[in-house]
Amino acid sequence: MISLLHPSRGRPEKSVNNAYEWVKKAGCEVELIVSCDNSDPASDRYSDEYYHFDVVEHEVKHKTFIHLIFNDNTSVVEATNHAAKIAKGDILLYLSDDFKCFDNWGLAVQKEFEGENRPLLIKVDDCLQKFDVPVLTIPIMNRSLYERLGYFWHPGYKSMFCDEDLYWTARKLGALKNCEHLKFEHQHCSVGKAENDETYRRSAANWDQGKAMFAKRRGEGFPV
Repeated sequence: MISLLHPSRGRPEKSVNNAYEWVKKAGCEVELIVSCDNSDPASDRYSDEYYHFDVVEHEVKHKTFIHLIFNDNTSVVEATNHAAKIAKGDILLYLSDDFKCFDNWGLAVQKEFEGENRPLLIKVDDCLQKFDVPVLTIPIMNRSLYERLGYFWHPGYKSMFCDEDLYWTARKLGALKNCEHLKFEHQHCSVGKAENDETYRRSAANWDQGKAMFAKRRGEGFPV
């Protein structure tokens, strides 16, 4: 089973609509964990939206498990890690509101992990940045790597640079696998494919914090 770790804030309608597409197109058993903030003014709307999150049988022919959780999160990193702690899947995928998927994406992802017992993370193409850039916009890891790390995103970060840290950490462990043929478009506000809302601005405000943390971790050799 694949666990979709979906932190979201301030975007209840966008969240539910996008999550439905991922669930519908998976082609395999999935678990969706929507991780929300208690401090989010839109928190009640998440409960309302996901209460009506209907998985139509004739459109979704695989088992789907949906969990909506609320915590006193201070960052997207914390929200993601809270989701990872309760995930039951063999594969964990970070899902943001602005990631898009293709038909039977889940089967394609599962294929990359077949026969792999070692800790493993696959790097996919987000159709936004050059593939050789050392970041992981949409990281997908197996449970073995998650248990090796003890987290999904390093808890020292709030948002910015956490994916670059994960890239170098996975590479250090020999756990990185390039899958450029798997394309999940990142419809980010920087390319005009989404509104630059408060959620984006909240994340971008952590640039200096992330940069300092990354420099510290890099100087230490990305210890695990």
